[in-house]
Amino acid sequence: MKALRILLQLVILGAGGITLAALISRPAPDITSILVFLGFLAFLLALTLALKEHTEKRLVPGHKLSFKPIGIVLLLLGGFGIFYGASYLIGSQPLPNGSGTCRVLCGLILLASQSLGETVARVFAFSLWSSIGLFLCFVGYKVRGVKAT
Repeated sequence: MKALRILLQLVILGAGGITLAALISRPAPDITSILVFLGFLAFLLALTLALKEHTEKRLVPGHKLSFKPIGIVLLLLGGFGIFYGASYLIGSQPLPNGSGTCRVLCGLILLASQSLGETVARVFAFSLWSSIGLFLCFVGYKVRGVKAT
């Protein structure tokens, strides 16, 4: 089972590396799609860690489940939130204009852009997404260190 899990991780990294190279080699690479794809790859790798934990729990009767995979997924989601906020700040992500489906965070950013201007809205979007990302990183760090009882 360990060899199968390692083979699965190698397939994920190999296929992900080829796809990432294709995304980067475009004439105008889209940073958002690259970050989303990297987050998806990291999520798949974290799932292989969860597979390892469940396999050990099944094989060893007294083994307790570890919260480490959940903490790693939360850390990755937090990192994605921080980088998504940074994409607003550096200008690679356009501000919402109200067309399409605009939910809570998008609506707050749209309200800030219409009332305070584009520059303030970019800083607001960065601070909003980065604070959510930092919160998820904090929770992931705390969850990762918890011991199962």
